[in-house]
Amino acid sequence: MSCIEQDRYMEFSRSIIEGVEIKRCRNNPHAYKPHVHKELSLGYIVEGSTGLTMNDRTIHYESGDGVIIPPLMTHRCAPNDINHWVYVMLFIDPGYYSDVVSFSQAKKLTGNQARQLIGFIEQLLIEKIPDTLENILIELLLEFGEKGTIETAAANTSDSVQTIHDYIVNHAKDDITLDKLQQISGLNKFSIIRNFKKLYITTPAAYHLQYRVAEAKRLLSKGADVFDICEELRFYDQAHLIREFKKMYGITPGTYIEQLKR
Repeated sequence: MSCIEQDRYMEFSRSIIEGVEIKRCRNNPHAYKPHVHKELSLGYIVEGSTGLTMNDRTIHYESGDGVIIPPLMTHRCAPNDINHWVYVMLFIDPGYYSDVVSFSQAKKLTGNQARQLIGFIEQLLIEKIPDTLENILIELLLEFGEKGTIETAAANTSDSVQTIHDYIVNHAKDDITLDKLQQISGLNKFSIIRNFKKLYITTPAAYHLQYRVAEAKRLLSKGADVFDICEELRFYDQAHLIREFKKMYGITPGTYIEQLKR
């Protein structure tokens, strides 16, 4: 058996988010006949290139490009070189999003949108907290979905977003889920993400994490122990705190403490 044949695979797995599956494929000689999926397909090309034919048009995809295929759209994939062909695809049950976001057009994602999608999929493969991933998934669906399909569930959205913000600030040490934010605000999950991001540039989950990192910095400046901070602010472990601290401040907590002593 050749090295290429040994390296071929087609693998499906369930995401920790209900209604989302992951497909990973490398150099697989599967027959790419016209077919449909009941789910929304979101993915990207890792290696190689392909033509994706849908109805009367063909879109060409290269390595690094993202792809959106609406549910029940007949399509056929034709890789240019089956021995140099790797992709990752998400399949998302329309029941998850169809009440608030719609997808009717196939799209090619490039640049920042493709990077957003790739970043999400990479997190999906390693992240252990479903709510963190759901924040990102909803953000992506809002980004890629067709405009004008989202209905606000509360009359005074600004007040509801302020309620969410205040709750995050006052419960920095607690686990905060989208289900809880729905309960206190009266907004659906998609409206929460969309309207919170309008005011605060980021999702509630990311804001909550940033607030905890800022609080960790304050505690470090007062001499608190890193292990105790991790326990109090519910970081997974010290490595998690170090990684997020460096993202925000450009240095590790240890370097920060040393610099304060100079």
